[in-house]
Amino acid sequence: MNTNRKPLFLLTFFLLAALVASILTGCGGAKPKVALMLARGGLGDKAFNDSANEGLQKAMQDLGVEVKTFDYQQDTQSENVRKAAQEGYQLVIGLGSENSAAITEVATEFPDTKFALVDAVAEGANVTSVTFSELEGDFLAGALAALLSENNKVAYLGGADVLVIRRIQFGFEQGVKYVKPDAEIVVKYVAGKDDFSGFSKPDEANAIAAQLYADGVDLIYAAAGGSTLGAIDAARSANRLIVTTGSDQRYIAPEVVVTSRTKNMNQAVFMLIELLTKDELQSGSIQLDYKSGGIGIAPLSADLVPASVSSAFEAIRADLESGAIQLEPFVGQ
Repeated sequence: MNTNRKPLFLLTFFLLAALVASILTGCGGAKPKVALMLARGGLGDKAFNDSANEGLQKAMQDLGVEVKTFDYQQDTQSENVRKAAQEGYQLVIGLGSENSAAITEVATEFPDTKFALVDAVAEGANVTSVTFSELEGDFLAGALAALLSENNKVAYLGGADVLVIRRIQFGFEQGVKYVKPDAEIVVKYVAGKDDFSGFSKPDEANAIAAQLYADGVDLIYAAAGGSTLGAIDAARSANRLIVTTGSDQRYIAPEVVVTSRTKNMNQAVFMLIELLTKDELQSGSIQLDYKSGGIGIAPLSADLVPASVSSAFEAIRADLESGAIQLEPFVGQ
């Protein structure tokens, strides 16, 4: 009399299991997909791109998202961004000014896809722009450079003559002049006006930095992306000091890299993806600065910074954080 109960039970079980699976899938069981459009120089720059990719990989591990990086394509970046959107990535994140035009263009074609740009601004009803106010961090880097300078001569090496590099230079010069108003600041760019290739030319940066050291500069502040690796090699060869930007690069050459003014791209990328997973990502602008932790200063090398300099630097940092030092804002274009 009970011979049909087991098959009926199994049939009911499998039908219920299929129904539950269908409901879960419909409720968002699939992993969100996030694409990261790299800036010029790509992975391996030990700075801008690598830091952003750290945030991407952390999001994959901690938030369970599916991720992919896309190398920068100089002449066809809009097609590159369009490909990511066509492949169904719910969020497409671009890095740097060279991705701005492509993100702005493609975002209008895919209104149901979310786009973001980190360290620059793009336009669009479905675009989030994350920018950084580096001023306080660059001021501190300049103050440290002046405190460490024995020849009263320091240098600024930028990747190219672009807005963000001029802005970093502005803060650095304020810091130098705050400590030593009569200090000489030599400024060099790897590439010219709006030429982003300067961020991926380490050989040229090496030659420029080597000449700066030969001309009596005793510390270089480098804001040159992947090209900074060449400047670090020049510092090592000349046995002179260098302060870098982007990520903490002391490990590359601890004998010459005093510290790094960090721009925490990893945190910015992770923040965007976390907001996506919470369905809280809104279009518009987000600005990160020194106070919010978006900008920082890596610990100073105890081997390269005398205790007296470290003490003077920390006093300046305390005055800046308390508001006793008021900085002039950057208003250039």
